[in-house]
Amino acid sequence: MPRTHSRADALFHQFQPLAESIALGFHHKGGRLIELEDCRQVARMALWLACQRIEDPISAPAYLSRSIRGALLHHARDLGRAIRVPRREQEKPGARHPWVLTSLDAPLPSGEGTLLDLVADEAPQPAPLSAEAEALEQLLDQLPARQAAVIRLRHLQGLSCREVGAQLGVSAMSICRDERKALAQLRQQLQA
Repeated sequence: MPRTHSRADALFHQFQPLAESIALGFHHKGGRLIELEDCRQVARMALWLACQRIEDPISAPAYLSRSIRGALLHHARDLGRAIRVPRREQEKPGARHPWVLTSLDAPLPSGEGTLLDLVADEAPQPAPLSAEAEALEQLLDQLPARQAAVIRLRHLQGLSCREVGAQLGVSAMSICRDERKALAQLRQQLQA
């Protein structure tokens, strides 16, 4: 029995070239921080979800392009790397980088247990701050409280804008603005 296509299916097939075009443009304009195939997948998913919500086919192109661009921006903000590592560096055999996450269940190089075995049962004592860490804390203390919290959560704890926004009770876009302002102010303080 052949499947009948819904209006959303027809719109999805009709506007796939639009999603492809937006994904390709986003990949090139975004400094190639996100792989092209990831951009394509995010764009297609956003297209599919947006096609389900369209009631007026006349306004569909504008609505779909806004939805796709928004989804790509959310993806870039939440999952994109803050520091772009060249692919040849990522793919070097045996390369160990400080930005590579390691599982706690991974065996130690000596073969004697795992990283999880090294974790003490008792709470660790905070290590004394280095001179650089103290200087950073002094700079962060000069920022408004929310901006300092954003910098600590985003860069020191590695949370995404959405996660920081959820913790602070504001939108992810507000977090991005606060982060930009805070980083600009920190640069000014360091140059002075």
